[in-house]
Amino acid sequence: MIVSGIYAIVNNATNNMYIGSAVNLDRRLRVHKHYLTHGKHPSKHLQNSFNKHTASNFTFEIVEFVDDKAKLIPREQIWIDFFKPAYNKRKLADSCLGVKRSEQARANMAFAQTGKKQSPETIAKRSAALKGRPRPMHVRAKISASHFGIKPSEAARLKMSLAKKGKKKKDIA
Repeated sequence: MIVSGIYAIVNNATNNMYIGSAVNLDRRLRVHKHYLTHGKHPSKHLQNSFNKHTASNFTFEIVEFVDDKAKLIPREQIWIDFFKPAYNKRKLADSCLGVKRSEQARANMAFAQTGKKQSPETIAKRSAALKGRPRPMHVRAKISASHFGIKPSEAARLKMSLAKKGKKKKDIA
């Protein structure tokens, strides 16, 4: 069962805390624990404190259950104002869920990534993660439509021909 609400990550040695909200509390707390134990938490202040005081001094607590997901952010803000948590970077609760970016913003983000190459390790990880997983039909349809009307070059046609040489017709399909 998916439970949404407000949670706190509490440093029992210093009584400092981090307040957050989540649509799925169980999953969100698991992500926080994973990041903290692997030294990759986005909140450097929380990560440094976790490294210094060790995992045994931290507790993950549910502050409030919230049934209406639309009320999560306002309720989180109430608890941030009440506790004044030391580990929250921002003192205003917000969410990036449902963010709509303008055409200009998307163009700027695309431009920022233009020309950047991924490392061979990243490419290998992504490839391994996708191996054996069939593409959804809507993705296959988009790929097919994007290739419609494009004729392969002579070199590409030769490579395809050589790859099929010696194979029986039923092996090709």
